[in-house]
Amino acid sequence: MGLFPDPDSFRPFVEAHFAELASFAQSILGSGLEAEDVAQEALIRLYRSRRRLRAEASPRAFVYRIAQRLCLSRLRRMARRRTLAALLAPLAERESQPAPDPVDWWFTGLPKRQRAIAHLHFAENREAPEIAAVLGIAASTVRVQLARIRSKLRSSNPSSLKRERCPHAS
Repeated sequence: MGLFPDPDSFRPFVEAHFAELASFAQSILGSGLEAEDVAQEALIRLYRSRRRLRAEASPRAFVYRIAQRLCLSRLRRMARRRTLAALLAPLAERESQPAPDPVDWWFTGLPKRQRAIAHLHFAENREAPEIAAVLGIAASTVRVQLARIRSKLRSSNPSSLKRERCPHAS
């Protein structure tokens, strides 16, 4: 028997992890609807590949890796679309966009890996070893990235950033 032999055995896992997975995806993508799509797709892919999971493997870490990869794919796709739209849109339309929230602007300005680390640490209160397991990187890398994130936060210090927090924390 596999990890989740039928959909009914998978339901508690989905109910326990969907919201935090969507929050994680939103912190990378910046869009709630896109994030929910990514969370659903990641869970579907986990369920479809459940027979290939080793018994000692963590399905939670596996679904986070799937979600991170889906987010990166969507970001690449969105960048291509933005480039095309910028080439086709008149200049006046590009100038009429509202100013972004300083917290969101700062957070989305982080590199993709740092966004994922920042979300897992600040929004989900996870420690470096757990973040490392979820993202498939070394714990020392997570600690270095957290130090860089804190340094960037202190140096940018927008007026609306009173304390370190993830803008998409629930």
